[in-house]
Amino acid sequence: MFENRNAWRIENDRLRVTILEGGGQLAEIVLKTDSGDSLNPLWIPPWPSLDPWEFDAGKHGEIYGTDSEAALLAGIMGHNLCFDFWGAPSETEYRQGMAYHGEVSLLAAEMISQDERSLVHKLDLKNSATAITRTMRLADGQPVLYVEETALNKLGLDRPFGWVQHPTFGPPFLDPEHTFFDASATKGDLGGDKNYEPLGNWPVGPPGHPERDYRRFAPEPPSQKMAFFLLDEGRDVQFVSAINAEHRLLIAYVFLRKDSPWMMVWEENRHIQLPPWNGEAMTRGMEFGNTRIPGTAKAYFAKPEMYGTRTFGWLDSKAEITARYMVVMASVPEGFEAVRDVRLIGSEIEITGSEGFEPIRIPFTPDWFPAE
Repeated sequence: MFENRNAWRIENDRLRVTILEGGGQLAEIVLKTDSGDSLNPLWIPPWPSLDPWEFDAGKHGEIYGTDSEAALLAGIMGHNLCFDFWGAPSETEYRQGMAYHGEVSLLAAEMISQDERSLVHKLDLKNSATAITRTMRLADGQPVLYVEETALNKLGLDRPFGWVQHPTFGPPFLDPEHTFFDASATKGDLGGDKNYEPLGNWPVGPPGHPERDYRRFAPEPPSQKMAFFLLDEGRDVQFVSAINAEHRLLIAYVFLRKDSPWMMVWEENRHIQLPPWNGEAMTRGMEFGNTRIPGTAKAYFAKPEMYGTRTFGWLDSKAEITARYMVVMASVPEGFEAVRDVRLIGSEIEITGSEGFEPIRIPFTPDWFPAE
């Protein structure tokens, strides 16, 4: 059990990882240090957590709301998968039972196999006629979680789809004085609601400019941030990261641009007054995936390309697609406040940080994360 929810746990000598049955969400990832376990950087919402299939609008609406996000919010925690779309369903899809960020948000993951260091589970999306099989594994001596996801289209038709990883961070990784977010991102904009107003290149604004400094959490509530970024076209390996300099802890997601060419920043700082937020919640999402457009097919086709890059994915008839990412954790030296680059060199992950610091080198297993 984790936060009163059914969960699986895998661990090695460097990491402890907890995965919820509900939606297969990655709820906890903790680095083991010489002095004991470190912090979980991922977000644990301040409201009671409920398995999403237990949500009933009549019974729970006052707590979680009654719109298309309510069932997701009832069970959201840490890093959730968005599939086979990202964002809100259309009105007609919502009436047929579709939820925010896709049907996967409502499902119980079916465990296929588990041992101390690995878990394989499956999420079967019956309404969407798709399925996701996910393998998560750890290797001794490595503070690295390897994740492989395979998406299957059960239909005899090619179809557009969205596939987004939605890691969200919580306190103390929201401390505006000590937390720094970085990414291999380039040009950005404010999205459709703001008529795609251009922002310039990541991280956009100067330090101390809370509305346009996307490296930092805004210090003053109530506030929100939402911005969309193209990931660097000149590199195959991409990253998003967060550092808490006070706790000297780093977490980074490493993935391939062919799988995820887009990143979205979402920040909530005690702004939303509706339940379950109630003007109290704080979180920062650093989301990455194959789609730039929140919504389903109608939204994709309204803007199918930006910056020369397609804004959604295609899943061919009866086809499978596999995507991979790694979650890396490390202790950092005092004063280490930035991730400038992440590269894979032989059997090491090299993290280049603040000027004057030697790169952090972390062992990994290249066969588990083929970068071609």
